[in-house]
Amino acid sequence: MDNEKKILVKKQKINESSVNNEKNTFCFFDQNKIIIVIFIIITAIQFFVIIILLKKNYNKNENKNIIKGRLFLYKEDENNSKETNKNKISIVMTSDDYGLYPTLVSMASALENNNKKENILIYHLLLSHDFNMEYIEYFESLKENYDFRINYYQIPNNIFNNVRRWKKTYTVYFKLLIPIIFPDFERVIYLDSDTLIFKDLSEMFNLPFNNNYILGYPFHTPWMVTINHKHPKIYINAGVLLININKIRRDNKDFELIDFTRKYTKRLFFLEQDGINFVYYKKMGLLPLKYGVYLYGNITNFKKKYLYKLKIKINLNELKKAIDDPSIVHLCCCNPKVWYRKTKHENKFNHICKRYQREFYFYANKTKYYNNIYNEYMN
Repeated sequence: MDNEKKILVKKQKINESSVNNEKNTFCFFDQNKIIIVIFIIITAIQFFVIIILLKKNYNKNENKNIIKGRLFLYKEDENNSKETNKNKISIVMTSDDYGLYPTLVSMASALENNNKKENILIYHLLLSHDFNMEYIEYFESLKENYDFRINYYQIPNNIFNNVRRWKKTYTVYFKLLIPIIFPDFERVIYLDSDTLIFKDLSEMFNLPFNNNYILGYPFHTPWMVTINHKHPKIYINAGVLLININKIRRDNKDFELIDFTRKYTKRLFFLEQDGINFVYYKKMGLLPLKYGVYLYGNITNFKKKYLYKLKIKINLNELKKAIDDPSIVHLCCCNPKVWYRKTKHENKFNHICKRYQREFYFYANKTKYYNNIYNEYMN
């Protein structure tokens, strides 16, 4: 009997031991599964983080590889490297085939009114990928009458292929590349093609930035795009700019402007102009009003039609002087533009459009291509 009890106790212990072993084995495998799952999750997270970092780094490197001034350089002025005792004023303009003649006339007006004894203008033309390079001779022909330098850059089409085009072209965005293409410059003047220059530009070129990234002309817009609850404290027109390249690059704002424009392209009404105002909104200043004044008509018309649309206060006495005696005129407010025969003012100040039509053709006559220009727009 005792033997039977001993046998039963022994069997019970064996069974208990077996159960415990099974439990321990189960726990062991269960813990292993949990560890494996955690390991897989951590590995996956690390993998995705690495992918994201690589993608960002790739995009950054891709931008840096694509956007190099020397890569864009199509033709460099053979005299560009020669030293001169004159003050060097760097001006950037953009053009496609459509903007050939207005760009040419704008250049002629600046060269005609430049203080030739003191300054030399150095132009940098950013040209569309499909620009007819035979037209370069049009710009080069100005050297027959004026001493200046000019370099040509051809911008690849794929840099801005993710943004909305303006009138089937990307040229409006080329100004965003200025701090990247010209990293060694401290400052440049940027001018749209529809500008006429009536005074020497050295005073404008040497204006103090007062820690701003950019100086521009106040824009009379009744609407303001709001992005991420941000509002520019002022809003400037991007047609006439003085750009502080040195500060923009120092504060890493060069690629940010391009990235912002790509990201919000569907929400930007004035495209690159909105981008400039939102990225630089904390550090934008105003040019003196004589640089880039529009064809308002007169000061009375400005008060009536435009003053309430501005987000800032401006000196009306300064504006009146600017309208009467401008340094730079931005040929806005006339549609079609003044170079067309049937140009009309948006507020029935047609005599203003006609006045600047005469000014446009006065400077067109300073080029070799007056007849071409006249026949293109006036016939």
